[in-house]
Amino acid sequence: MLHLRTFSGCRYRVAGRLPSPHADEFHQPLTDRRFLPLTANEERTHGWVSADNLLLTQFDVDTVVRGDHAVFALRIDKRRVNARILWAQLDLEIRGRLKAAEDAGKTWRPSRDERQQMRTDLREALLRETSPTVQVCTVVLHTKRRVLYALSLGKAVNELLVRHFADTFGVQLVPLTPWNRGGEILAGTEAAASLSGLERSTFAGTPLLPEVRETPAPTRLFADTPDPAPEMSR
Repeated sequence: MLHLRTFSGCRYRVAGRLPSPHADEFHQPLTDRRFLPLTANEERTHGWVSADNLLLTQFDVDTVVRGDHAVFALRIDKRRVNARILWAQLDLEIRGRLKAAEDAGKTWRPSRDERQQMRTDLREALLRETSPTVQVCTVVLHTKRRVLYALSLGKAVNELLVRHFADTFGVQLVPLTPWNRGGEILAGTEAAASLSGLERSTFAGTPLLPEVRETPAPTRLFADTPDPAPEMSR
């Protein structure tokens, strides 16, 4: 069984039919779009992993099924070269080549293409040495109710999850917002027409109050708190 005391995340309705989590038709798509490590020149990669261990990419009944739910996770790895470090390395490289040309009695000035090639080579070298940042978004899917819980509130993570889930299973995830859920509950009833008259509310900041020129009288915090003593003039 699956036990979650509390969680923060987003809820989706699965718009389409999914195979049973006990069937190979469910596990194979997860395997086909499993997480693969970053290659030497990649900056970002993502894919499915086991919810129990982000290093496991094997999917079967034992690793996926938890009672009435299917549980797995989306892993996202990203790495980025620091722009200031790249510029500093490029500056050192150019200085070194200028010094070598000067020692050889030659004049050398890097062309635009040469600078671009040096920058590309240095960036690829730094990228290979940069450790990626790792994000994992656990997915809890109730296939009978067609409800999916993504245990992340990040906008970018959820957008990627929706796209990757669609690519994996060929079905869409529809955000199960209060509005959409209300439409589901009232569908086919006379009350459904009442939703058409509702408008979205915009919550703006509290407007500034007009300037108060008169000083208000002191307010008691509690009923038995005496009024402050008047200030004595000297």
